[in-house]
Amino acid sequence: MPRQGADMSMRRWAVLLLLLGFAWPALAVKSLTIGQMEDLLAKLEGKADGKVAGELGELQLTERVSAARLTRWEAKFPGDRARRELIKLADRSAFLDPPAADVLRDPPPDQNTQRHMLWMAEQYAGAALSRLPDLIATRETTHFEANSSRTGDAVGGGIAPMQWTSVSSRTVTYRNGSEVASGGADKQEPELGVTTNGEFGPIVAQILSDASEGQVGFQGQVGFERWEQGPSEPAAVFHYAVPEDASHFEIGIMIDGRVQTMHPAYHGEIAIDPETGAILRLSEIAEMTPPLEGLRAAIAVEYAPVAIGDRNCMCPVRGVAFSRIPTPSAGAASRTQATPDPSQWPIKTHLNDVAFRQYQVFRPDARSVAGGETGR
Repeated sequence: MPRQGADMSMRRWAVLLLLLGFAWPALAVKSLTIGQMEDLLAKLEGKADGKVAGELGELQLTERVSAARLTRWEAKFPGDRARRELIKLADRSAFLDPPAADVLRDPPPDQNTQRHMLWMAEQYAGAALSRLPDLIATRETTHFEANSSRTGDAVGGGIAPMQWTSVSSRTVTYRNGSEVASGGADKQEPELGVTTNGEFGPIVAQILSDASEGQVGFQGQVGFERWEQGPSEPAAVFHYAVPEDASHFEIGIMIDGRVQTMHPAYHGEIAIDPETGAILRLSEIAEMTPPLEGLRAAIAVEYAPVAIGDRNCMCPVRGVAFSRIPTPSAGAASRTQATPDPSQWPIKTHLNDVAFRQYQVFRPDARSVAGGETGR
């Protein structure tokens, strides 16, 4: 598939890497499993918001937090500070494996069944997502960031403390099978680190298209990974890898005042409902090469049933966008103008949490109002 045609036919996740600078002291962190985290939260329930936030700020998780589990945690700790710490913990775990208790030990499906599941997912991406009813929803973005001199940390990892910086929201309007520009934004979302779009279908189609192309040159790059407990029924999780020459994952990095774009190889997972082909979760992680091996860019999206009017529809409920960016200091500007070498720059980390709420049937006079939240 020619890259230009694909770029014009589907909306992509885009990464705009901005050069900003603040600094915070290093912080020793304690790693917890999901089970240990549940035990801790049980002990913290009922305590003051600031006390809970202080306890959570010194933690990191070793297993992935699902959207459903995070929703339960937020309900128990509604204070702003504790809620932000919970969001940050969950988002930094988004690219980890799930808890062992969520991994089912059933044998993998045979090859024909696997191919059929992937075929159903392609049909779902091409048809079901485009048949959502006309709707509006509130998209809320919570932004965190941090500085670090480390260049080799894994996605979502590292020891630099991440600080909450802003919350913004806008109204999403979906009509006639695609997301359209909306004039009802409360505030513009900050373009800090990774910015995202295409949750209502295009990102799914892009990944499945790229992964299918990737199979031509080398077999085994799309394959069954595990059975995982979904919201109600087991989900089939597939891993995939896309080479650079098939990639439509676009990244832009600011060098010498200009955005230089690239399409790196990437990999990730897709969780599929084995009965319907519905996409339940996906991830996309860039594979950067020298001199940008210190850069990290990754996204994850979770989908769940949402009541819209008299219909129950699979819609995005949670997104995570993570980037770790080589950032020149102000004093290095003249040197980088001559010989820019991003591998030698300090690292800035951005984390954007995206929550879709308040789904409603679209009407010309409709407005997104408080109450009736879905997802987070």
